[in-house]
Amino acid sequence: MVRIAIYGEALSEKHYSFIKEFFKLLDEHSFEYIIYKKFKDSIESIVEIKKEVGVFSHSKELVENSIQCVISIGGDGTMLNSFQFVLKTSILVFGFNTGRLGFLSNVTTEQVSWALNELALDRYESEERSVLEIQPQDSPIPYYAFNEVTIHKQDTSSMLTIHTMIDKDFVNSYWADGVIVSTPTGSTAYSLSCGGPILMPKSNNLMITPIAPHNLNVRPIVFSDDKAIKLRVESRSGNFLLAMDSNSITLSTDQEVFVKQASFSLKLLKFSDYNYFNMLRSKLMWGVDKRN
Repeated sequence: MVRIAIYGEALSEKHYSFIKEFFKLLDEHSFEYIIYKKFKDSIESIVEIKKEVGVFSHSKELVENSIQCVISIGGDGTMLNSFQFVLKTSILVFGFNTGRLGFLSNVTTEQVSWALNELALDRYESEERSVLEIQPQDSPIPYYAFNEVTIHKQDTSSMLTIHTMIDKDFVNSYWADGVIVSTPTGSTAYSLSCGGPILMPKSNNLMITPIAPHNLNVRPIVFSDDKAIKLRVESRSGNFLLAMDSNSITLSTDQEVFVKQASFSLKLLKFSDYNYFNMLRSKLMWGVDKRN
């Protein structure tokens, strides 16, 4: 039987019946599980959890408990936050969507009984997704992002100038509010809203999408994921914001940013009914026009 860790954040009242059903089914299937401590604290008044159930707050506790799968309960942002616990491990992740769109956390709350039954019967697959490694100049450690790394302007309304290199080749100096370097998974996130293309998860590509570029003929560019990117920023304020998924730091324009594909991947759990194009049609409402 799969050993589970449950990660979540605040739940709205409309999802109380789901969370009660979720824990009831976990116990009926005799799953062994631990819960993210802050999440457990937030739901103890809603659902009765067995006293022997453990908690975790750090990634090492998942390894120590031989966890094989993390279940995220929330939206895509919650699922992105759960990835910090499984970096550089073989632990699978999937999410029940209690948020809005749910590109990543794409199992609905109505599927809870079916999904947990499939999990108990080991009827699932692992799908590897690429990760970005971000190394700001003078930073002692790299950062990691699953969707994208974004350079934003900060403390001023003036646009940035972002000098961009791919390997040793100069690409462009973007005059823009920022740029996004995205994985295929992140192609349906921030990049998509800025006019970027949709990339298949295993396309072995990355892309750069400018945010509100001053030159209207500047467009997103797709390139092989074995390339390294160097970004150097000019800003009137002397600093800029570097955002990695849902986390961000402020950097000086003296600090260049280096981005490449990480040496490890993240492993998403996919059930038998999952199909990427079915997901796209559903989430983006393709075919809603009655002429289809």
